[in-house]
Amino acid sequence: MKRCFIIAGGDFDGFYDQIRNDDLVIAADRGFDHAKKSGINPDIIIGDFDSSDKPIDNNKVIKLNPIKDYTDTKAEMIIDKDKNYDKIIIYGGLGGRDSHTFANIRSSLEYKKLGIDVIIKSKYKKIFIINDSFTYKFKNEDDFYVSIFALSEVVKGISISGLFYELNDYDLTLDSSLGVSNETCKKDFSINVNDGYLLIIFENKNVAISKTINNIEFDFYGNINFETLK
Repeated sequence: MKRCFIIAGGDFDGFYDQIRNDDLVIAADRGFDHAKKSGINPDIIIGDFDSSDKPIDNNKVIKLNPIKDYTDTKAEMIIDKDKNYDKIIIYGGLGGRDSHTFANIRSSLEYKKLGIDVIIKSKYKKIFIINDSFTYKFKNEDDFYVSIFALSEVVKGISISGLFYELNDYDLTLDSSLGVSNETCKKDFSINVNDGYLLIIFENKNVAISKTINNIEFDFYGNINFETLK
């Protein structure tokens, strides 16, 4: 399987894969700064550079017009498709502007329909789409949340085994939130789909979610982190 890594300009908490000789690495705009911090030398650097300085190495740089019909990350995905890569792994594709995160998920669906698997990941999250069967081999790790959402009008024949909440031949509609926050049980699990596209989200259970507003940090429940007031 030909793999391409995209390092985008969203929230970035590190790079957690081993790059092979035949992998392609593309950095988008501010993603180049993320790549440098991780000691990664991208094969291609692309963007309109509205959120970072244009790199000096012009042989690798593709400068985009800031007035365009797609995001910098989508531009990278177009390159991947043209070069016949069939698996795209995106770092820095979450956080930042919510609109960009949502756009990355929609682009993932577009490419899944073309037969290209897209994974959006960070240290504590992994997002991908299935339209058939998926099996997870549990390792010596902590339990985590597994959420599913329909990306088709109706995703038909969903069966889940090995998670805390199981399903058998269930039809999930686009407007349903039934699939949020299922949980692993320290064992292998599987998710199967008969028809349609299903978004799957893995989230670490033990990570505190926080938001900083005007230099004051709030946790997920709206409680103030008073250390930020000192």
